[in-house]
Amino acid sequence: MLRITRIDEEPFHSLAYRTSGPSGTPLRQRLPFYRAYATGLPDAMKALVFASDLQGREQGGENRLMGEAVAEALADLVQGSVIPQPEAVLLCGDLYDYPDCHKRGGTGPVDEVFRAFARMASQVIGVLGNHDELTDPKSLPRNVQVLDGKTKTVGKLVVGGVSGIVGEPGRHQRRTEHSYLSVMERVTSGRPDLLLLHQEPDDPERNRRGDPGVALSLATGYRGLTVFGHSHWGWPWLIPMGDGQALNVDGRVVILMREDEP
Repeated sequence: MLRITRIDEEPFHSLAYRTSGPSGTPLRQRLPFYRAYATGLPDAMKALVFASDLQGREQGGENRLMGEAVAEALADLVQGSVIPQPEAVLLCGDLYDYPDCHKRGGTGPVDEVFRAFARMASQVIGVLGNHDELTDPKSLPRNVQVLDGKTKTVGKLVVGGVSGIVGEPGRHQRRTEHSYLSVMERVTSGRPDLLLLHQEPDDPERNRRGDPGVALSLATGYRGLTVFGHSHWGWPWLIPMGDGQALNVDGRVVILMREDEP
């Protein structure tokens, strides 16, 4: 069974970027990269990469979406032997921001982010957030899989995923809680090793917002690792969830390696 054993509290790398701020004013921030360690990874698998809520544009350069810059940075880190070559990149949604970062909550196409990650990893698996669109899903590279109620195998790990969030069904990438839980529980009933969500569970013990129905379902019906975004949590951002674990990767990049890796 896949279990995260520890996470370095300090990032080993970061990228400067711009993101939409309040009142139409862009903010300058840094995106942190963290190392985490796990048992239960298949023997041939050296690393997985998780990320979510990469809402921003690179600092300088070609004004690419932040996810494109992250993919390039990961490739450089692999080439420099700073991290192992990941078996897959796993994305939990909200990968878009306006070119001029003029307004929070912009919705737009993220095809190029998936394409960029597909160039540096053999598999890219993701779910869409409530601010993501795909211009032409059929034209994505063959090593990209966007999940919504389905599963995909990475090595010997089974990865399930549900796109969107709980909300008003008439709005983009939203479902009623009943509909969302029906789709999620159809996935978790198959006992995948990993579950990718954009919607976060709540964490009342630490007064962190999220959906209580999702939390209850995970705590009582799923023993694997749930990875999600949508709202930013401070430390600790790995918590127990029933017999499983829940990892918040909102606004961060996490490289998950074997416990015996340096």
